[in-house]
Amino acid sequence: MEAPNVVNMFFGIVGGLGIFLLGMKSMSDGMQAIAGANLRRMIGAVTHYRLMATSVGIIVTCVVQSSSITTVLVIGSVNSGVMNLTQAIGVIMGANIGTTVTGWILVLNIGKYGLPLLGLMSLLYLFVKSDRWRFLALTLMGVGMIFFGLELMKDACAAIKDMPAFEDWFQRFQADSYLGVWKCVLVGCVLTILVQSSSATLGITISLAYQGVISYDTA
Repeated sequence: MEAPNVVNMFFGIVGGLGIFLLGMKSMSDGMQAIAGANLRRMIGAVTHYRLMATSVGIIVTCVVQSSSITTVLVIGSVNSGVMNLTQAIGVIMGANIGTTVTGWILVLNIGKYGLPLLGLMSLLYLFVKSDRWRFLALTLMGVGMIFFGLELMKDACAAIKDMPAFEDWFQRFQADSYLGVWKCVLVGCVLTILVQSSSATLGITISLAYQGVISYDTA
């Protein structure tokens, strides 16, 4: 019975991760089509104060679910002269705070609304003629996919509790020593390099901690 469980868990994590990343891309494409240069100008206009710049970084990253997209927007704004370096640093700091909203999606159990949101926005995207409404639907489809992907990963990670071999393997990574901390940091670095998304790494990590597979310190 172990093998089918392992396969189902693997499919759940990989499928959830794929849907999550596709959702991020869909939302990014939709947002850039709707806002694009206007968003960059708006960011430049309201980031004259450091606290405001950080707040903008948090809000934009919460909306687009990607600190990388926010950072790219900021770099483009600096290159075009819309924003100076001091403003850019504040926005990027805020972006790194905003990326933690992934954790709230998991903890507050709002991931279950991802699938109906995805379904409704798919119908809107397919049957509406207006480009603006279609891009808005694409953006919200991305949000739905992000929610649904996180929910799939969380459910897949729950199966690890029934697999002693996997649980024992995860127990090797304990942040109870300097070497243990560095091992945990290395795992996080490698996973983020592979999937190119710190939000995805955060989602997997929180799912494992939520199910009790790894400790709080390790997460």
